[in-house]
Amino acid sequence: MTQSAVSRVRIPFVEHLGIRLTEQSKERAVIALDRRPELLNSWGSTHGGVIMTMLDYVMGAAVRGHYGADNSVLTVDLSLGFMKPATSEQMIAEGRVLHRGRSTAFCEAEARDQSGTLLAKAIGTFRLLPPDPNRQARSEKRESQESA
Repeated sequence: MTQSAVSRVRIPFVEHLGIRLTEQSKERAVIALDRRPELLNSWGSTHGGVIMTMLDYVMGAAVRGHYGADNSVLTVDLSLGFMKPATSEQMIAEGRVLHRGRSTAFCEAEARDQSGTLLAKAIGTFRLLPPDPNRQARSEKRESQESA
């Protein structure tokens, strides 16, 4: 994991799924997720909602890396196509900013299995929100409640 891959933005749902940020730079963001029984659908492949969350998250991480900011990112629009079922032990997703404005970015992302087979592709529009001065206080309060 690169030093820049340590995000200060905490997203409990992403943590719950076990998604790990492995790279974040101006050029791209990369995440990984290991297969677990509770993430599977009735056919035994990773649930499409999990893959969609991965692609949404990796594009948001790409926006943060591209702008060099730890601000929250809001998904404005997301379109996704599934190519193959995800049955491998690990999935990797990569997101990139294709075009940026002052606070809005157009992105793309791909999810692949550990052998490099394309599983799903997404495009989306994201808005980088202004810094939230209360985010740190909320995060600390949540952490203290979780440890109690």
